[in-house]
Amino acid sequence: MSIPIAAIVLLAGLMIGAVGIGGVLVVPALTAAGGVPLERAIAASMAGFLATGIVATFWRRGGAAGAQLLPLGIAALAGAAAGAALVEWIPGTAIRLFIAAVAIASGLHALVPIRTADERERALPRAALGAIGAVVGVGSALSGTGGPVMLLPILLLCRVPVRTGIALAQVVQLPIAASATAVNAAQDRLEPALALAVAGLLVAGALGGYWLAARVETGALKRVVAVGLIALGIWYAYAALVPA
Repeated sequence: MSIPIAAIVLLAGLMIGAVGIGGVLVVPALTAAGGVPLERAIAASMAGFLATGIVATFWRRGGAAGAQLLPLGIAALAGAAAGAALVEWIPGTAIRLFIAAVAIASGLHALVPIRTADERERALPRAALGAIGAVVGVGSALSGTGGPVMLLPILLLCRVPVRTGIALAQVVQLPIAASATAVNAAQDRLEPALALAVAGLLVAGALGGYWLAARVETGALKRVVAVGLIALGIWYAYAALVPA
């Protein structure tokens, strides 16, 4: 892995730790800038998120609404396995455009103020949690993004309290990443050396992001990240539609 690509992956980890939405950077960095085949980039990315998910679970201690986590996590695990299995059957351009859309949507979501005045618990029905988990699992495995980047906006739209949504999003990335990584390894898409390098850089960046978030105004960080993600999404969509 070249120094510029390593720097981008490290930046992705920093963004994950600081504001939670940087994971969408990894696959574009590996494919468009690093020349890694799309399927192997997605596999390495998901393996990296397995590592950051473990770190986040221990670093950010707090309840993850266990009653809601079970149906959400089981459905996400199954969805991630299905999404990972579908990667080789879906055209690469479609996957790249999906990643671009996720980046743009994540950036726009970061620009929208989150209302925190009403933090009363709103438990979603098990069927709704299962459907959300399945969609997030499939989408995350197909795009090589972490679960939080897709799950948190959906939960907030469903009026789940912010603290509960963040806790659920942080924990649910573990079954998503583990399931997708197992399928990717079984289908011989996982390169151990690349996966370990990505995981190490993401964890180092995430730890730095946790430190930074405690010392810098979060709103300013989110605005900078949001603009960067929107720009990345537009560029990656253009690169997918107009290849060099």
